[in-house]
Amino acid sequence: MNDSRLAKEIIRTLEHGGFYAECPCCEEPVRLRDCELFYMDDFGENGQRVYERYKLELQQRRADLHQRRINCSRSSEVQAKATNIGFILERLAPSLSTFRYECSDCRSLFDPIDYVIFEGLCQKGSVSRIIFADVKTGNASLSRRQREIRDLVNSKKVEFDTYEAKR
Repeated sequence: MNDSRLAKEIIRTLEHGGFYAECPCCEEPVRLRDCELFYMDDFGENGQRVYERYKLELQQRRADLHQRRINCSRSSEVQAKATNIGFILERLAPSLSTFRYECSDCRSLFDPIDYVIFEGLCQKGSVSRIIFADVKTGNASLSRRQREIRDLVNSKKVEFDTYEAKR
């Protein structure tokens, strides 16, 4: 007797023998003849409809996943380009006509903030203000560390110190 014929005979016995199973959800007894048992992909009419519905859902999920992968790659690429453009603009900002400080007064740090600006140093020969500046592009905002520095400057917790190196 082949596997298919044997499986059908077992299913017939289970369906007509008065057997019950316990529902895994509610733990109530369920008559096996009401469960539409099947072997492999030999479904009953209702089972075939459920199978086709799940097959369509799976195809849709695969298509959605494929689209998400494409979008994720594009998003990563766009984000990487935006970050790189941001780094370039940070370095170029003092030379732009819209930058409100004198380029020659700027000293680059870039991390954790972009510039320390000694206002008046080059044109007047004396510093009138010291400004900590960070360049942002797009929707970028200050990092946690940059906010800490801003808050320290605003609360006037900035000092000057001299280190004397000994030989």
